[in-house]
Amino acid sequence: MPYTVSDFVNSHSSSVRLLAGQGGLARPVGEVGILDYELVPGLTSRYQRTNFYEGQLVLSTFLYARDNPFLITDAVKYLVSVDAAALVVKNVFRLEIPDAALRFANARNLPVLLVTSDHFYFDEVILQVGLRVRELEQTAFAQREIDALLAERDDEAAVLAHAQRLNPSFDDEVAALYVQSDGSLEQGSALALLHGMGDVRDLICGFDQGVLVILSADPLTDRRTQEALVQLQERLSGVEGIACMGMSEVHQGVASLALAILEAIHAARIAELKGQSVVRHRELGTLRALLPHATSPAMRSFERQVMEPLRDFDTEHNAQLERTLTTYLESGRSLAKTAEALSTHPNTVRYRMGQIRQATGLDWQKPQEMEQLSLAHAIALAREVAWR
Repeated sequence: MPYTVSDFVNSHSSSVRLLAGQGGLARPVGEVGILDYELVPGLTSRYQRTNFYEGQLVLSTFLYARDNPFLITDAVKYLVSVDAAALVVKNVFRLEIPDAALRFANARNLPVLLVTSDHFYFDEVILQVGLRVRELEQTAFAQREIDALLAERDDEAAVLAHAQRLNPSFDDEVAALYVQSDGSLEQGSALALLHGMGDVRDLICGFDQGVLVILSADPLTDRRTQEALVQLQERLSGVEGIACMGMSEVHQGVASLALAILEAIHAARIAELKGQSVVRHRELGTLRALLPHATSPAMRSFERQVMEPLRDFDTEHNAQLERTLTTYLESGRSLAKTAEALSTHPNTVRYRMGQIRQATGLDWQKPQEMEQLSLAHAIALAREVAWR
């Protein structure tokens, strides 16, 4: 994910103001340059303006134009010609920026930013932007930041800080899509196929052998998330190594980013367990409430009290009580459908359900006791897919 002009603007929102070129905020930034002496009369032949390149964020004080403000328009045209990323102006000489320069920047989508703070120092900006560009170029950067964000998910300030480092352009509402790998996915190839998907407010990166897509907007509509899912499926169609996909709910506030990522991961893991291609978090029923707490001592204790007798019985007698209970619950509590799924007779299912009653002390024909069996099974499933 490249560092963009939008990222720079959001990182310095209290210090800069956009004057022109809003259409170019998605331009990637590769490095920072300073334009001050190159256009000073008498020095142009010496410098020849060859030290500016595509993707540069160009800083200037308008030193070269203090005696001739019309040179500002020439500078804008030159920066457009070399496909610079943006022009950032610290107007220390209080010069009037010609309308022609701003019109040209707007027409060619060259962002022109005016520094509005006295505490905006070029040397610090060069260092900060250089570090961010290199960080985002490192494939391990997103993995480290997301790992840290999830580990500190109960600390709102920490989540916001990690989210800001991942993408300063995140908007107010977020949702996540996770493409889970079977272990053989070529992340780089998959990410290349997704290049250009979304806009500067989104993030697409590798995570845990898979691919994570974070959508952001204000508002972020269901239509947008559905379109993103369809686009993701189309672009990755036929790619080897993809097990399944999971989609989170839409959440208000970037501080909810950790929750959105976890929901997408959990939904993908459920999809893999059930052999489905896509699962949305909102389709998980009571698991939505259980997943965040599945590994708590109380949950573990309840699940073990109910399920361990079944597992012990299965081990000792080479039986299938736990599998039968799982299939019964996933078949809508129908003996006939359970028997069909297990390729056995309904009477065999009925007999096994009786064995479950004997092993656990819970009668599957009594609603309140059946609910305990169902809850224990759901907790076991949630523990299996819950994030580490």
